[in-house]
Amino acid sequence: MARQLQTIILFLLISLSVKAQTNNSKIDSLIQAYVRIHKFNGAALVIQDDKIVYERSYGYRNAAQKSLITKNSVFPIGSLTKSFTALIILKLAEEKKLSIEDPVSMYMPEYPRGDEILIKHLLTHTAGLYEPLRNPKYREQITSTHAFHPEENVAFFKNEPLDFEPGSKFEYSNAGYNLLGVITEKITGLSYSEAVSRYIFNPLKMNESGFDFQKLKDKNKVTGYSRLTSTKQEETKPWNPSLVYASGALYSTTGDLHKFYKGLRDFKIISKETFLQATTPFKSGYGYGWFIDTIHGDRVIDHGGNLEGATSYFLMMPEYKICIILLNNITSTSLEKLGNSIYAALQNKPYSIPHPKKEILLEEHILLSYVGTFEVSDKYRVEISKEAGGLVMKINGADKIKLSAEREGIFFASDEDIVLEFISKDKKVIKLKIRQGLSTKVADKLG
Repeated sequence: MARQLQTIILFLLISLSVKAQTNNSKIDSLIQAYVRIHKFNGAALVIQDDKIVYERSYGYRNAAQKSLITKNSVFPIGSLTKSFTALIILKLAEEKKLSIEDPVSMYMPEYPRGDEILIKHLLTHTAGLYEPLRNPKYREQITSTHAFHPEENVAFFKNEPLDFEPGSKFEYSNAGYNLLGVITEKITGLSYSEAVSRYIFNPLKMNESGFDFQKLKDKNKVTGYSRLTSTKQEETKPWNPSLVYASGALYSTTGDLHKFYKGLRDFKIISKETFLQATTPFKSGYGYGWFIDTIHGDRVIDHGGNLEGATSYFLMMPEYKICIILLNNITSTSLEKLGNSIYAALQNKPYSIPHPKKEILLEEHILLSYVGTFEVSDKYRVEISKEAGGLVMKINGADKIKLSAEREGIFFASDEDIVLEFISKDKKVIKLKIRQGLSTKVADKLG
């Protein structure tokens, strides 16, 4: 009997080892595929059954210096900051220092329609607030080093009309979370960065995390890139922390975010009851600082972050003891898809592996139909012309960029993060949609 038990235990151990090796291989193949198409340059950490099953880094921390990313590299985490902000608000609610049903006017008496906008609306992106990134003056300052006071930050959206009635619908809002930062400061008497340290970083010993990436002096600090390939290294400037503030200013490492996961899992900051409330969707699959999504029928809790030159992704599935952490120092809109695919691989569910775009050849009369000048604004024009071998593009008279056809109406630049979509009506091209990095612009055809 004892020998049979030993045999069973040995078999189970071998099975678990084979499963771990298989998952490791799947994850590695997935990430390598994203590396090949220049959509992943960063650090990855995957936890399953509360064990690290994958930890690896890819690419340059600083391309000019040829310094490599490691597990200790420090990245901006963008909108993943919102999960920290929500956690502080919920902790203050547990301490009876506020209620999520409180109106904004209780803490900011002069705020327009503050009697109607509740803290709950800010947490769930249902307040209807104007998005500051729509404000040209805000965007002009996004990489500045000027220290904006929280009230100056709020001024970029405070007096704009609401997009909809509070509580009536969901619309992702940086403004709402910046207001939560102001409310946090008023209640605690601390700056937002001090409050994050007191309530989260210090208790969880997240010693490599902080608020002001612009001023950070650390050998492990990454350089941000809008494009990073063997032939293109386009650096970006860090975004101003006093502008992105409580909606996007934090930085961290994969190791510190692992500590964050364990703190959430073990209810070290907020109670289990409050955590369950936070991860229950209110509208459009969003709770209090978290998206609640479904991957192949499994309910997962996640959040990502996108800044120019930095992207982050954090997924947790407490029931299966899974956590996936991805940090990038490049602009990428593909990180969420990669994270979801890693989850599918862990669960032996279907997923797709991306491949480099393939160029197709189009007949000359089709190519000529796309030729013309397209205008986004007085300051942004795109010229599409036909040259031997295909189409080329010039933005505001700058150098030519060769275009390759992926299919009729869709073109890409092989060494740029640019995709063009020509929009036709009655068989005539009338508009051009330009996807470049995180931004999408629509241009009308002139003439």
